[in-house]
Formats: sequence, structure tokens, C-alpha cells
Amino acid sequence: MSTTAYQFRNAPQQLDPLQRVLDPITRHDLAKIPIRPGWTVLDVGAGAGSVTRDLADKVGPTGTVIAVDIDTRLLEPTAVIDVYQRDLRDGLDLPIEPGSLDLVHSRCVLEHLDNRVDLLGQMITLLRPGGWLVLGEIVHSRALIHHAPTDDDSHLIYRVIHAILDTLATGGTDLDWGNLTHAHLLDAAMTNIYSHTRADTWTGGGPGCLLLADNARQLHDRLLQADLTDADLIRFGELMVDPAVSVRGYQFTSTIARKPQ
Repeated sequence: MSTTAYQFRNAPQQLDPLQRVLDPITRHDLAKIPIRPGWTVLDVGAGAGSVTRDLADKVGPTGTVIAVDIDTRLLEPTAVIDVYQRDLRDGLDLPIEPGSLDLVHSRCVLEHLDNRVDLLGQMITLLRPGGWLVLGEIVHSRALIHHAPTDDDSHLIYRVIHAILDTLATGGTDLDWGNLTHAHLLDAAMTNIYSHTRADTWTGGGPGCLLLADNARQLHDRLLQADLTDADLIRFGELMVDPAVSVRGYQFTSTIARKPQ
């Protein structure tokens, strides 16, 4: 078993803004795949279940969506949705036959796990020939502050965002994994591989800045070890709800691939 710890908790304060930021991208990716009623789908690291529910709507009453997370309190089983509590650091231990899934989706999961390459291989094994894989990860990029009330505020936002990213990397998150996924899928002989990267502008008070504020709260004690003070973090929280603030948000890379027929 891996000893790498999960660095964020499943909480509405984090998952709600994360979904509001990333769900439009994921829906765009899923629209590229001819999802049909009756498909069997796996959502790895389902979080609060927004993608799970979207997939359930697509596969309809004759389909199945299997939702997996270490914390399933925010996931609701239905006639279509099966929920499994699993610590993915131990692997995908699920009652699924190899070669039986039509689609596997995973977002902001593998980058946090040091068994990520093995998990990716397990996901591919579970896919049927011709099945689809949709992955997405936040990747490291330099923060860009478009506007802040003062130059000092702009500098503080830059420092805190990079301290968050550095703290995650020190704790075992591979913020380059999203850039490496494409090559791993080529090595695994997957086909129809397509990757794209996106970074949107986030405004104070909007979901992206609320996500940054929650990340800083969850990592508070560790950020104090990165030459930040309580006053810095209090000010950062104030700035993240200030509509005068505009920043380029986290960079997100998603990859779609298909298992050979």
C-alpha cells in the first residue's frame, strides 16, 4: 500500500467550485464520444458526483455508472449509479470483469497518487476493445495576475498560488502528470489519443477564486512554512472574493483515448 496521503478533503467548499470550473470542460470532452444508452461506465474519483450524474443521464435506465471514491458521503446510489468506497492507493479492487467497460473517466485523481501508472494500466484493462478513456489533471503553470487592488496584493496572490502548487508537489502530487499522460497512452498502444490544455480567467468571488481560497484554507498550516503569515493568508482570502481581482486560473489538461478494437 502507498503511504502518500490525500492532500484535500471531499467537502462542498472545495468540490462545488471545482465542479463549476471543470464540468464544462469535461462535458465538452464527453461530447466527443458516442456514449449510448446501455453503456457501462466507471467514474474514478467521483467526488460530489456531478460527472457521475451526467454520465447516468447519458447511459439511461438500461446503463450503469460505477462511481468510486475514498469518501462516498456526497455520492447517491440510484437504479443506474453504483457507489463503491475504495482507497485508490490500494488499486482498483472492483467487481468488474476485465474488458467489460465502455468508458472510464477520471479527473484530478491520478496526479495525487504515486501508483498512478499502475492505476492507469488497470483502467485500460477494464475497458472493452473500442472502449474510451477520458482523463483530466491540473498541471503546473506560472500564475498570471491580470488585476488586483494594489501591486502588493498582486504579488501576494502570485506568492500564495505558487506556494499552494509547491506544497502539493512536496506532498506527492505530480503536477506534470497531465502533460505525461499522452505519452503513457501511446506506450499502452491506445488509439485516437487527443489532448488539450486550457486555463481560464478567474474573477474574485467566482468559483475559480473560491477554489483557490479553499485550497489555501486546507493547506493553511503547511503554507505557513512557505514564508507566508496568517495575515498573508487572511488577505488572500479577502482578495479571492474581491471582484476587482482577476487571475489566470489553474491550467487543466485533458486527454481522450480509445482502446484498440
